[in-house]
Amino acid sequence: MEITITDDYENKLFQRREISAHAVYEGKTPTKAEVSEGVCKKLGLNPETFQIIRIDQNYGIRTSEIVAYSYGSKEAMQKFSRKEKEKKAKPGAAPAAAAPAAKPEEKKEEKKDGKKDEVKEEKKQ
Repeated sequence: MEITITDDYENKLFQRREISAHAVYEGKTPTKAEVSEGVCKKLGLNPETFQIIRIDQNYGIRTSEIVAYSYGSKEAMQKFSRKEKEKKAKPGAAPAAAAPAAKPEEKKEEKKDGKKDEVKEEKKQ
């Protein structure tokens, strides 16, 4: 993967460097971890205070545009960085931890005239 820095701006208000880069790669789109490692190595930045904001890939071309922030300290990063959104559960799906306990199976018994009458529980032995 070849990374070229296109813009490097020092934002003193938020105590960070705002970095834009262009990446050319072979195969699949690089992950945030791979891009983070490459940009930090190229610019000599601390990976603990570095955050990838966006990786925009171009359709049909093996290139990506990268936007990242490098903060001056961990405290500045905690104060000003974007928080990761929590993934929402799909509607209608119950969380795995709150699954109801298994209920005994119910079996409906039919009379000779074909009408459903009583509900009996099968007891497992």
